[in-house]
Amino acid sequence: MLGPGAPGGSVIGVVTPPSRPPSRRLLAPLVLLCACAGRPGPGDVAERYARALREGHVEDALALTAEPEAGAEAFRARYASAEARAERAAEVRAELPQLEARSPQLLLVQTPAGWRVREAGADAAPRAALERFLEAAEAGRWPEAWSLLAGPLRARYTPERLGADFRAEPLARERLQRARAALPGPLVLEGAEARLELGQGRAVRLVREDGGYRVAALE
Repeated sequence: MLGPGAPGGSVIGVVTPPSRPPSRRLLAPLVLLCACAGRPGPGDVAERYARALREGHVEDALALTAEPEAGAEAFRARYASAEARAERAAEVRAELPQLEARSPQLLLVQTPAGWRVREAGADAAPRAALERFLEAAEAGRWPEAWSLLAGPLRARYTPERLGADFRAEPLARERLQRARAALPGPLVLEGAEARLELGQGRAVRLVREDGGYRVAALE
């Protein structure tokens, strides 16, 4: 009859050899899996960031940002007052239900069942790349904005020069606003190029590089 056998046997009565300790080769993926499972997700980080600001722990909040070292003092000044910290904490917490995690080719969104991949149309990646560039430029995060430029522009600029040129150009802010207004509009895909028409012969152009899109022209 199938069932528990003698001591040391299996549940189907077949004697099994003594168990051996798992090899290092088997343990390594398990260790990596456990490490990844314990890593805070986007929602955890956002919640900790909001809580740090709300409780006045500015240095803890700064440690949870991707601010370059050069922007640390500006961050501290921005949230020096309790009012500014509380306002930002409330904004972050209000956005938590709509939180997204994205890369040039991947978008994850929160659902009642947890994080899920959202499939999107072919035009989603260039729109997302342009939006990230606009957000970085509007906030003065020039290293991030520079990293989203196409290769020829990155070769011509440094993050510092990019910021200086935007500050010196009277129409720079207007160009950003025009590009943002065009974001929901029709987008033309031609080979490795994506183009958002702005009217009057002007367009925002993005090119596909290294698996993602980069801004090539902001007219």
